[in-house]
Amino acid sequence: MDGVWSSLVSRVFLGFLVVEATFVLLAWLSVREIQLIAEEIRALRDGQLAASRHVARLSTYEQKRFEDLDRFFATDDPEVRDVILAIATRYYPEMVTRAVKDVQAVSYRRIALDAARGGTAAAQRATDFEGLLAQLTVIRDQHRRLDELINTLVERVSASEPVDDVRQELLSLKSELQAQQLHLETLLNRATDGAVARAANEERRATTRVVVFSALGLLMGLLITVLVARALSPIQRLASYARAISRGDYEQRIEVPGHHELASLGEELELMARNRKAREAELDRQAAELERAYRRVEDLKRYHERIVRSLRTALVVTDRDLMVTSANPAAEHHWGLSQLQIRGQPLGSLALGAPLMQRLGPLDRLVDLDEPLHAHAVPVGRLLADVTVAPLQGDKGASLGLVVALEDVTETVQTKEALLRSERLAAIGRMSAHVTHEIRNPLSSIGLNAEMLSELVAERSPATVDDDAQLLCTAIVREVDRLSAITEEYLRFVRLPQSEPRNTDLHTLLTSIAAFVRRDCEAAAVRLELSLPDRLPRVSLDPDQIRQALLNLLRNGKEAMPEGGTLTLGALQPTTDTVDLYVADEGDGIPPEDQDRIFDPFYSTKLTGTGLGLALTQQIVADHAARLSVKSAAGRGTRFTISFSLNQGIEINEEIESMAAVGGHRS
Repeated sequence: MDGVWSSLVSRVFLGFLVVEATFVLLAWLSVREIQLIAEEIRALRDGQLAASRHVARLSTYEQKRFEDLDRFFATDDPEVRDVILAIATRYYPEMVTRAVKDVQAVSYRRIALDAARGGTAAAQRATDFEGLLAQLTVIRDQHRRLDELINTLVERVSASEPVDDVRQELLSLKSELQAQQLHLETLLNRATDGAVARAANEERRATTRVVVFSALGLLMGLLITVLVARALSPIQRLASYARAISRGDYEQRIEVPGHHELASLGEELELMARNRKAREAELDRQAAELERAYRRVEDLKRYHERIVRSLRTALVVTDRDLMVTSANPAAEHHWGLSQLQIRGQPLGSLALGAPLMQRLGPLDRLVDLDEPLHAHAVPVGRLLADVTVAPLQGDKGASLGLVVALEDVTETVQTKEALLRSERLAAIGRMSAHVTHEIRNPLSSIGLNAEMLSELVAERSPATVDDDAQLLCTAIVREVDRLSAITEEYLRFVRLPQSEPRNTDLHTLLTSIAAFVRRDCEAAAVRLELSLPDRLPRVSLDPDQIRQALLNLLRNGKEAMPEGGTLTLGALQPTTDTVDLYVADEGDGIPPEDQDRIFDPFYSTKLTGTGLGLALTQQIVADHAARLSVKSAAGRGTRFTISFSLNQGIEINEEIESMAAVGGHRS
């Protein structure tokens, strides 16, 4: 055993083990002290503070109860009195009982926990809560007496008997309750102050103990460091001897007394010096082998470059100054990032620079990161990309720049959004259908009864006809008609028929829509413009549903220009694979904070709007495997665009939508 501990490594290890054990003990003590403080704080939070909230509720109910009774005695209106007595006998007793039970539950739970924990602080807390329970019992009994007095008051009022003696008893009981409530709050405040003081004392004691043990740990670490330094002092001489060997001086000798590892190291260094000459020939042979290895590395490098060029994932590489140094062919073919054009350009000036900075912050801080960063669905032009930014590290781990990888997830994100939107619309549809069904029948009855009442009023002799009653009946019928129209619009949203796409001439469709709304626009001082190219491909769509969607957008555009303006309905073909239909107005625009919510059902910024127009339009567009987008600027108007893909069959999209909306509003 002595031989083991005479080893230098063992002694150094033992020293550091002692230091490590000291600091582990210190850490354990610190954690223990923190746990004790945290336990006091939890006891304060779950005990006195929780009880304070419930006592405050009890005090509020008591105050409101007597305020209602004061209003009862102050008013002569029988209906108001009946309402006050109904609340006093049905609502407040239940609320007071619930508040009392909540305070009791907190107190019993805290007493049980403190009994299990033990200790002086726990015993004091238990005593405090027992006092609270006793005072709470007194208050509960007084509230029961108050319930009896209120019931007596109800009986007296019902029998038209005098209530002056009951009122005097209520005033007396009010004073007693206020005094008992004040005493309860005093007990609770005293218990809270005591708990806070105990927590503060515990914190001071914990701080003192941690400081003392920290000082002892530092002294122990300093002592071990001195001992280790003395044991390792021969290392400097060994280092000098090693430098001499590296210079080719093989004649020097070194002696390290003792039988530990450093003495053995000195002997090994001498042996190394003797063998170095013999290895020189071996080094020449290894140099030739290394040259062949270099050639293999070059071949491997070219192989890896071919792999990178073949990747479908776009790669853009920068230096430490974020200047682009290279890009693979996928970056050019899919994202338009030609290596010849972007080489030497700042990364922030590329199309992906601005959205990347919005997601990840300043790009220059990314150079020194140790781990890659990922950003999902970053908008790059009209596409969405999953972007991974990783540091480009050299052989020694130093950062040489960044590697930015882009993978197109546009279709995936759009499909996911469509599925989520379909699920949300299905749930809202079910709710709307149920609510509309429950409203329509009562509305019909109300409208019929109002019309009958109007006829009864009109049948009176002209000298006794009440014009106000007639006007009220007319207003009721008008409002019932308006609500019925709203329910019909809800049902149209819920019962949107299955689309029946067919090859449609866009010229004919848009021209007929423009002719239909032109007179309505002229009446609102709005000039309607129809913008169509000479040739447009035929598109597979349901003309009735798309007509309804465009009419919704045109109506919104017209209402956005109450002072008049120009409303444009048009179509264009931005690419060979897509056709866009758009509606543009010159209104005030949509605030940025509202643009993400305008397609949500029942969301409207208009006082009389139902919030279903754009939601219905979005649903129609989604059923056609198309995309509805909005572009708006303050004071410059709004443009809604419906984009149809000419390469994707609508039947496939309908199948996906029906699968996503199983159990939805069409079932």
